[in-house]
Amino acid sequence: MSTKVSMIKSIVVAVALAAAASSVAQAADTSARASNFAKEDRYLQDESTAMPHESAPVDRSAAPADPIPRASAYGGERARFDAMDRTLQSESTGMPAVSPPVDRSAVNADPAPRGSAEEQFLQQNSTK
Repeated sequence: MSTKVSMIKSIVVAVALAAAASSVAQAADTSARASNFAKEDRYLQDESTAMPHESAPVDRSAAPADPIPRASAYGGERARFDAMDRTLQSESTGMPAVSPPVDRSAVNADPAPRGSAEEQFLQQNSTK
């Protein structure tokens, strides 16, 4: 049993020595790639830690620039929505919100040709 324990101890010591040697070699790496990485990492760390990590304090006692009117009931919300919708519609386009009514009894100004009329239409308008 003692041989198993001593073998496990020697394996643990060997692994620890290998890890220490690896970390020392990595720390002592002076290749161009490692130095470029270190410079870039240092720059990014400085840049990220120099940025504010929180918003500026807000003065909650000041009135808002665009206050939202209170809606005490569904009717109030509906009126507020209708007013907001009218405002957005007027800002978004100068065109009317609905199309003008169509007189369905009037004859089409440019009727779609059908059947044999289509053939006549194509013959009349073909370029020869």
